[in-house]
Amino acid sequence: MAAENAASELAHQGPTAGEYIAHHLTHWQNHPMKGVIDFSVVNYDSIFWSVLLGLVGCLILLKAAKSATSGVPGRFQGAVEFLVEFVDTQAKGIVHNATSRKMVAPLALTVFVWIFLLNSMDFLSVDALPMIWGKIFGALGHEEHHAYMRVVPTADLSITLGMS
Repeated sequence: MAAENAASELAHQGPTAGEYIAHHLTHWQNHPMKGVIDFSVVNYDSIFWSVLLGLVGCLILLKAAKSATSGVPGRFQGAVEFLVEFVDTQAKGIVHNATSRKMVAPLALTVFVWIFLLNSMDFLSVDALPMIWGKIFGALGHEEHHAYMRVVPTADLSITLGMS
């Protein structure tokens, strides 16, 4: 009987299914949206994760460039060379001018890696990073239930339209 009461009490303390879904679909914003599409809203979480993952992508490519050898490549160097060759082949198929391709191919590689990393955030647990953010938000003296953090930046219309 005591276990049932404890379980019932815990169920009443937690959010309902609708509250849970609404909380996980809400961005950390400068102000609430006034309509379905409101481009005056800045989603801080999307900017944070986009910049962080852009830096991670640049550091990965920088590490690959610094550790490249002319001998037999390792697995990491082989993977990066495969990726560079893939993007270069795509760029040659689209941009036929060699001078223009010198700018387009590195830009395409950077954008490809960046979008891959942005989308790979979807592999993480939906609750892990927002829960950590909620604890940090609460430690700063704010209400944990108002700590919104949407981890996948490509789910934000402003990010996807901005990149297109």
